[in-house]
Amino acid sequence: MNFWLAIVIILVAGIGTEFVLRIVKMWFKHCENLERIKRGYPTIDGARPRDYVEPEHEESFTRMQ
Repeated sequence: MNFWLAIVIILVAGIGTEFVLRIVKMWFKHCENLERIKRGYPTIDGARPRDYVEPEHEESFTRMQ
């Protein structure tokens, strides 16, 4: 086996692996964003769904006078 052929094979395998890993990472991010939108939360990058309503802070107790 020629030295340069081995280098080319290793480079092609590395580039192919990197490509597959990036696609899988994008797919998982996409699926997580879909789940967050379905539940009404902002996405990972901070974008909000169209019908997103900022939660209001309510007092958990009432003062007795």
